[in-house]
Amino acid sequence: MPKYYIRDGYEMAVVDAKTATHACVKATLYYFTSFTINGTFIASEKGFKSHDDDTILSSNHIIDVISDIKRNMRNSEDG
Repeated sequence: MPKYYIRDGYEMAVVDAKTATHACVKATLYYFTSFTINGTFIASEKGFKSHDDDTILSSNHIIDVISDIKRNMRNSEDG
């Protein structure tokens, strides 16, 4: 599984995940102490410094992904 360096302008975390999106979700749920609305996450496989191939994700998109995961968990519990 790839290692991603996630930063949001306030906090940073190193996370193992399948994709940059999943790494941002994991950082948000397990490592970061706050969440910026209308902000961005920067995910890199190279380190915390900026790189041309970094992935930039909207925090609104990450909220949507977290909501979808929670919804799917509830639906699977309801059977």
